Amino acid sequence: MKLTKITAITAALGAALALTACGSDEGNGATTTTAATTETTAATTTAAAPALPTAEELNAILARATDPNIPLEEKVNTVQSGEQAPELFDVMAASQAESGAQFQVVNPVLPGYTPDSVLASVNFILPENEAQPAENVEFIYEGDTWKLSQSWACTLITNTVSPEQVPQMCLDFSTAPEPESEPAP
Repeated sequence: MKLTKITAITAALGAALALTACGSDEGNGATTTTAATTETTAATTTAAAPALPTAEELNAILARATDPNIPLEEKVNTVQSGEQAPELFDVMAASQAESGAQFQVVNPVLPGYTPDSVLASVNFILPENEAQPAENVEFIYEGDTWKLSQSWACTLITNTVSPEQVPQMCLDFSTAPEPESEPAP
């Protein structure tokens, strides 16, 4: 993999994050009038939010997703909606083996955009090259386990393999084409 490809991956990851960060957080504007209701709501919210994973735990998720020796039944639990695209894991493993790339989650792991997400920096390390960091890689807590978000998995895949190798899940997940601009009068 060439340095320009790593730069493109890093830029694409940054763009994906920027788009994710632009989402709005709409509340219902209702206020609670009793202390008991407020305490119940706070307790429910706290109980629903999972504990932040460690960088080591997130590294283990990435390692399992790309390990050709791990059974597919286990790999699908490493990427959000992974069960919908089992071919994703063969592509990820082959791409990593071909390039020799390693992924390394580094501290700190921070709360994400929702209570069930976290953000972390991931270094992309190619043999004989400096690590290329990708900031704010999102992991989602789903089915009692942390998983790489579908958007980040697809960003990694679409920027590291040829277009014909991109799984349908990532083609379906990509953003809609931009509307054509009308000619100026």
